[in-house]
Amino acid sequence: MRDRLPPLPVLTLIGWTLLVWVSRARTVVGNGDLSTWGTSWRIGVVVVFLALASLAARDRMIGLFVAWTIVYWVVRGGGLLITEHSIGFKAIHTVLMVVSIGLAMWVWRSRNR
Repeated sequence: MRDRLPPLPVLTLIGWTLLVWVSRARTVVGNGDLSTWGTSWRIGVVVVFLALASLAARDRMIGLFVAWTIVYWVVRGGGLLITEHSIGFKAIHTVLMVVSIGLAMWVWRSRNR
C-alpha cells in the first residue's frame, strides 16, 4: 500500500487530464451529429487518457502517460490548427495543447532530475 501522493507535477497533469477529457466525453456523447464511428474513436481517446491518468496516479506508466499526452497533442492539436475551424476553436485547442504539453514536460523534467 502506498503511503504518499504522487509528486505535484504528476498530480497537476492528472487533474488537468481529468478536467479536459471528462469534459470532452460529455461533449462527444451530447453531439447528435457524429456518426457511430466518430463517437467511438473520440470516446476511445478519452478512455486512453483516463486510463493512463489512473495508472500514473498509482505511480505506474508515467512515462507512457507523458509521451501519449505530448504525441497526441502535437499530432491532433497541430492537425486542428491547419484545418478549417473558427479562430475561437483554434484558440481554445491551442491553449489546451500548450497547457497539456507544458504539464507533461514538467512531469518529465521533475522525474528525471
